[in-house]
Amino acid sequence: MAGETDFVNDRNLILADPRSMVQKFVPMEWHAKMEQLETSLERAADKLGDITDPVMQRYYAVHPDARASFKEHGLGNTAKLEAEMVESVLYCLMNWLERPQEIRIMFGSTVPHHEETLHLSSNWFSGLVDAAVHVITETIPTARQDEHDLWKEIHQGVNSLIADARY
Repeated sequence: MAGETDFVNDRNLILADPRSMVQKFVPMEWHAKMEQLETSLERAADKLGDITDPVMQRYYAVHPDARASFKEHGLGNTAKLEAEMVESVLYCLMNWLERPQEIRIMFGSTVPHHEETLHLSSNWFSGLVDAAVHVITETIPTARQDEHDLWKEIHQGVNSLIADARY
């Protein structure tokens, strides 16, 4: 007979005991992903130092019209705005696995505000995420497919919530 916490299907057959799944599967997988994430970020930092310049170069190559917007909204300090935006995106990528709701709230308010008030394309948000992920993943050896898969998961998750936040 199924207990209160057992997963059952419509025929009352026990599919899984969530306590055993949480204790035996999820933490190991989560910890492994967090270690891979840390390894990737440390490698990128070791190879590139501050990733702001390579991210912005990649970003402007794909979104050249965004450069004028950064100049306008940077109010004379474009480099500071670029650094703040890259830092914000990096924060979201780094914390996606651990705190997806926090990241969802951040983009849920900033994307519509930037679209409506500042008249910025939400594609520029996802473009900055794309550029940051591209720069980081270029530092990952091809043989480290597990890290590439992790970044693909993070990338898809963050870009999905940006798409959901659009007006």
